Amino acid sequence: MDIGLRRLECAENELSIHDTPSTYPRLCRLGDGSILAGFTSFEPDGQRVLTIKRSTDEAVTFEPHGEVTRSSGDCDNLFLLELPASTDSGPPTILAAFRNHDLGEDGAHTYFRITVCQSTDGGQTWTFLSQAAEKPAPFGLWEPFLRMTDDEIHMYFSQEMDTDDQDTMLVRSTDGGATWTATQRVTGEGEALRDGMVGVAAVKSCDAELEGLVLVMETTRLGTFSIEAALSFDNAETFGSRQPVYVPKEGRNAGAPQITAFADGSVAVVFMTDEDDEDDPTWPSGANIKAIFGMLTADGSLSWSEPQVIGEKMSSWPGIMHMRDGSAMAVYESTSIIRGRMLSITSE
Repeated sequence: MDIGLRRLECAENELSIHDTPSTYPRLCRLGDGSILAGFTSFEPDGQRVLTIKRSTDEAVTFEPHGEVTRSSGDCDNLFLLELPASTDSGPPTILAAFRNHDLGEDGAHTYFRITVCQSTDGGQTWTFLSQAAEKPAPFGLWEPFLRMTDDEIHMYFSQEMDTDDQDTMLVRSTDGGATWTATQRVTGEGEALRDGMVGVAAVKSCDAELEGLVLVMETTRLGTFSIEAALSFDNAETFGSRQPVYVPKEGRNAGAPQITAFADGSVAVVFMTDEDDEDDPTWPSGANIKAIFGMLTADGSLSWSEPQVIGEKMSSWPGIMHMRDGSAMAVYESTSIIRGRMLSITSE
C-alpha cells in the first residue's frame, strides 16, 4: 500500500493523566487488560518520585496505583515491561527500569546506574532486582528501553563516550532481569554522534516477506538533532541500514522519538521538535509533539508519512503504545502536566 495514502489522525480531545509537576511518561499494557502509566513526579521538597497510575477503561481515566521509588538524586527515565506469565500460575512480574544517578553537593553527577525493580502485584509495590549497568562519572547512562523477545529480555540504553559522543547499548537477560549480559554496542561505533532516546519495535513489509526490528533514535549528524533509524533482521544481533526518519527544517531540532507497531507490521513514531517555534531555538524547550506513520518496503528501506501535530508548544518527552482497536495512544509532558491523545490510521 502507498504510504502517501495513509496518515495518522489525531483525536480532538486531549486526555489528562496527571495534573501536578511531572515528566517523561511511558505506557504499559498488562495481561489483565489494564494499562499502567509510569512517569517522574516532582515533590515540593525536591524529591523525584517514579509514579504509577492505572487505567481500567482503555486509557480514558487513570487512578493512583503505586510508586517504584523516590530519590533526592537524579531518578528518571522510567520504563515498564510485564513479563510473560510463568507456568506456576503465580502473578506476572512487571519490570521497571530507570536511571538512578548520584549527585554531589554541587549538583554534578558522581555515579551512574540503570536500575531494575520488580513488582508481582500489578505495579502497586516494588522491590529492587538488579543493576543492569553502572559506572562512575564522568559520562553517563540514560533512557532505558525494555522489550521482550521469545526467550530474552532486551534492554537498550544510551551511554556517553565523550562530551560529543553517545552510543546505543544493549544488554540481555534470560532470568527475568536478575542478571544481565555484558553490553553490546548497537549504534554509534566509529562515529562521534550523540545517539539517544532509543525506541524499538517489530516491523514487516506489506507482503510480509521481510520482517525485523526497527530502532529509532535522535542523533546529531546534522549538528542539531534529527531522527534516524537502524534495522535488524537477526533479532538484534546486528543493526544496519541506518537511514533518516525525520529531518527538521535547517537549524532546528527533532528528537526524543518513541515507536510502536501495529498488527500489520506498520509503525508510528512520536517525537518532539522546535521547528515550528517562531522564536530563537532554545532546545529542548519551545517544542511541540508530532507523529508520523511508517512502513517497511520490500527493498528493506522505511517509508514515512507527513507529520501530524498532536501536542502544542511547550510539550516534550513523548511515549506511545498501540491500542487493542488498532489505534495508538501518545503521551507527553505539556507545561509540566502529563497528557495524552489517541491516534488512528486513516486512508486518504
